[in-house]
Amino acid sequence: MSTVEEVLKEMREYASEYKVPIISPAGGSLLAQLVASRKAISILEIGTAIGYSTLLMAQSMSSAGQIVTMEQDEQRISLAKDFLARAGMAERVEIIAGDAGLELTRLSGKFDFVFIDAAKGQYLDYLHKVMDKLSANAVIIADNVLFRGMVLSEEEPPKRYRTIVRRLREYIDFINHDLRFTSMIMKQGDGLAISYYQGSED
Repeated sequence: MSTVEEVLKEMREYASEYKVPIISPAGGSLLAQLVASRKAISILEIGTAIGYSTLLMAQSMSSAGQIVTMEQDEQRISLAKDFLARAGMAERVEIIAGDAGLELTRLSGKFDFVFIDAAKGQYLDYLHKVMDKLSANAVIIADNVLFRGMVLSEEEPPKRYRTIVRRLREYIDFINHDLRFTSMIMKQGDGLAISYYQGSED
C-alpha cells in the first residue's frame, strides 16, 4: 500500500497529464485545514472526479469520519476507487454514481461538512437540495466560485461562459444575503466560498 502523500502526488501528475480539473494547491491546503479544524465526521462531496479532494479530506477528517461523494463519470469513479484503495481510505468513502442533481434528492442523513466542486452552473441548485441535510453549524465549501476572475470582473464574459458566470454570481449573492448563512469568499486558486450554516430561519 502506498502512503497518502505518494498517492496524492501521483494524482496530481495524472490530473496534469490528462487535464483533469482538481482543486488548486492553495485551495486544497485550505480545504484540508477546514476539515481538520471542524473535526468533520460526516462529509458530503459533490463532484468526485478522480478523488483528489476526497483523499485530501479523508486524510484530514476525524478518525471516525465518513465521506459520501458523487460522480457521474464511470471512468473517473474507477480511477478514484483505485487511488483511494491504494491510499488505504476506501472503507471511509462511499462513491455514489449518478447525476448529483438527482442523487441529492435521494440522499438521507445529515452532514456537517459539504464540498461542492461539480457543474458550476448548478451550485445554487445543489445547495438548495442539501439544505435539509445540513447539521447545525455545518460548513459548506464551493470551489471555483470566481471562475477565472470573470465573476468579479465588470467586463462582459465570453458568450460561452455567460450562464456559468451569472449562476455563480447568483450563488454568491444567495450565501451572502440568506440569514441562514455566514459566508466569505477566499481568493485561493479559482476562488473558494466558505459558508457556515446558522440553522433555519424558523
